[in-house]
Amino acid sequence: MIAYENDGQTARITFNAPETGNRVTYRMMNDYIAALEASHQSGARVLVLRSEGEHFTLGRDQKEKVDVPKRDNLGLILRANDLLRTFPGVSLALVKGRAMGFGSGIALHASIAVAEESAIFGFDEIKHGLAPLIVVLYLPHFIPRKAASELCLTGRDVGAAEAAAIGLINRVVPDGALAAAEAEILDVLASYHPGALSLIRRFVNGVSDYPSAEDGHLAVDQLAAWLEAGKPTS
Repeated sequence: MIAYENDGQTARITFNAPETGNRVTYRMMNDYIAALEASHQSGARVLVLRSEGEHFTLGRDQKEKVDVPKRDNLGLILRANDLLRTFPGVSLALVKGRAMGFGSGIALHASIAVAEESAIFGFDEIKHGLAPLIVVLYLPHFIPRKAASELCLTGRDVGAAEAAAIGLINRVVPDGALAAAEAEILDVLASYHPGALSLIRRFVNGVSDYPSAEDGHLAVDQLAAWLEAGKPTS
């Protein structure tokens, strides 16, 4: 369900479960994390994240039942986000169709995110009866706090144009133009000094005000405790 390739310069991770809308299962999440870890060790200058099928991903599979502690399952999100955010080169997310929940998070944590004009984003966890505390924690790091609050509380769909306007993504291209956008960006990046690009990434990560690991684990603990308590209404 996750395809990983590396030609020495560019690593590619492809969400490859189109029959399920690339919904992220427990196994798929672990495979995604393994691919991210491999990309860190590969020496690749660029990491491309893409998808097969109609949608980038419909988000985590909310109906899946797995025999692992809720804290461990939720903690995978922290690990995946951290690996993508700290990739030593430049990461590029290419989004088509729907990129819901975890999919919108991938677009945010990538260095550059490009989407087709018909793409849809959103943090729809609340629609599934969940409180997206991890999203609540990191989203204001990327977009204005007022906008972040509204998206988490309403779970509404966000079109590509609005997503670019509020900073969820960098660029919108016509439908069917992702491959051309990828080639253009890769050509541009290949023309620059790799050390300069790496230094930019290291510096950004070093001075970032991104939420701490402790804050992330606090969000996981509180969400897991709420779920284990049967989702109390107050």
